[in-house]
Amino acid sequence: MRIVLVEPQHPGNVGAVARAMANFGITDLALVNGCEINDDGYARSKSGKPILENLKRFDTMEKALADCDIAIGTSGIKPEGDKRWFRAPKDVKKINELINERENPALVFGRENYGLYREELALCETTITIPTNPDYPILNLSHAVGIVLYEIKRKEKVKGPKKRKAVSQEEFERLVERIMEMLEDSSYPERRLGRSKTTLRRLISRGNPDEGEYENLMGIFKAIKEGKR
Repeated sequence: MRIVLVEPQHPGNVGAVARAMANFGITDLALVNGCEINDDGYARSKSGKPILENLKRFDTMEKALADCDIAIGTSGIKPEGDKRWFRAPKDVKKINELINERENPALVFGRENYGLYREELALCETTITIPTNPDYPILNLSHAVGIVLYEIKRKEKVKGPKKRKAVSQEEFERLVERIMEMLEDSSYPERRLGRSKTTLRRLISRGNPDEGEYENLMGIFKAIKEGKR
């Protein structure tokens, strides 16, 4: 996937775009003319610095898209005028439908102050838009890139933590008995021990402690029972 920035005006924004790309594992950045990258751009790129160092520059949008199999423009404003230029942008949530089975799609983002001109939008097979406040529809460049890349990546499953190994029934009973021994040695009323044990079993079962938590709890109660050092 290629991110194409058309005439970006601020090096810091380009750096922030590179950072967002690094967050989502995208490395192909292309600029159509636009600003030179200065120290501020590199500073804002963070882990995206290698992306800035390897970005491609083109003097026309056609060249930037030459080896891409679909160009998807982004627009916060619906172009007016001659209807042949008009393309009703699709909701950004449709992005995965648009790039499905494409080998090298390009996402095209325009200038910070205006976006893409209608002639540039005409070079894109389709356009997408991010729902925003209609009174202030234009997003920061890197924010727009980040939102689109998030929509692309959100379909991927998030790898959860390693499944905890629950305590065995024997360990469960041992933990309950250790706590009950402390109660029996205390001033806790004997008449309430039976009911308290039932409550205790329910609480521990509901908490479903894993082996690490079990060992920690056993150590805590052992130390309490043995008293001060």
